[in-house]
Amino acid sequence: MKNIFRAGLKRKGVTLVFAYLALLSISSVSISLVEPPGSSLTHFDQALWWSIVTSTTVGYGDLFPLSNAGRIVAVLMPITMGIGLGAAFITHIASSLIERRDKKMHGEKEYTNSDHILLVGITDETEQLIEQIQGDETYASMEVVLVADISRHPFPDLENVFFVKGRPDTILALKKANIKAAKRIIIHTGTDKESLFALINALKLKKDACEITVRCKFSDSLDTFSSVSGDFQVIMQMTAEMMVQAMQDKVHIPLQTLLRNDDGEEIYYIIAPDSIQDISWWTLHNFFKEKYNYLTFAMQTGGSAIVNPTTDEKISGGDGIWLMAQNRPVNITWPSI
Repeated sequence: MKNIFRAGLKRKGVTLVFAYLALLSISSVSISLVEPPGSSLTHFDQALWWSIVTSTTVGYGDLFPLSNAGRIVAVLMPITMGIGLGAAFITHIASSLIERRDKKMHGEKEYTNSDHILLVGITDETEQLIEQIQGDETYASMEVVLVADISRHPFPDLENVFFVKGRPDTILALKKANIKAAKRIIIHTGTDKESLFALINALKLKKDACEITVRCKFSDSLDTFSSVSGDFQVIMQMTAEMMVQAMQDKVHIPLQTLLRNDDGEEIYYIIAPDSIQDISWWTLHNFFKEKYNYLTFAMQTGGSAIVNPTTDEKISGGDGIWLMAQNRPVNITWPSI
């Protein structure tokens, strides 16, 4: 109903409304003047009711003109002109609503709500990313506003997803998406260069409490992003699920360190020798930590991978161990029973 009233009160709709009201007034006054004294239509309130039901083609038949002059007024005013104005008004409302929906589908409307998630850019993983965001209880009730330089809404069937057309690295497009009222901003344009420009503009426009997460594709770009002053988080290329988790739990910090392949900790995979038989996970974990400063965190046995095994999980020859270390483990010794 709100959209109908908005559409009806714009431009030509205002003229049609006033024209219809004027028609009702003139028709009611005219019929009350020409009808004979015995007619109910000599009373203005009854004449107004008759004008309304006649012009809308309802025609209850409870009131009707008795004189020929009254019938002429009925033909000229509420019947002919009233039906025409009513049809024109309904057509205008329908046209306005279609135009409004069309603008929304093509991203031409500005977003005016607040506390939304602003998704800057689009890639092949965007739909999955939106589904992961909406599946997280923290963001489930928040609207997602997608800014992308494409011709049409890419996900019209997804609920609470608003589309804004424009280059994601421009101030104009970000303002159109009401960035100043956004609660969280996610930048993943698909190229680090475009993401960098989008980040710089977003930092200028966002409110202080708004958090920014930038998705970086290549480790070579991390230093460039780090040189930008401001409060934001940079994460390396991840799956959509990992990205949402990183937004929530800040897990991107150790993952990003590992993915950079610098001189810090890296992940390695080693296989237990045949001499190892039924050593508990905790025994092996403590041994590697004390002797080599390795941090074991997962194992593979019988074709199954186990992350964070229980302390009494048994390890034997042929089982695999994932660990973090500064250098590749070579020529290591294993604990003896």
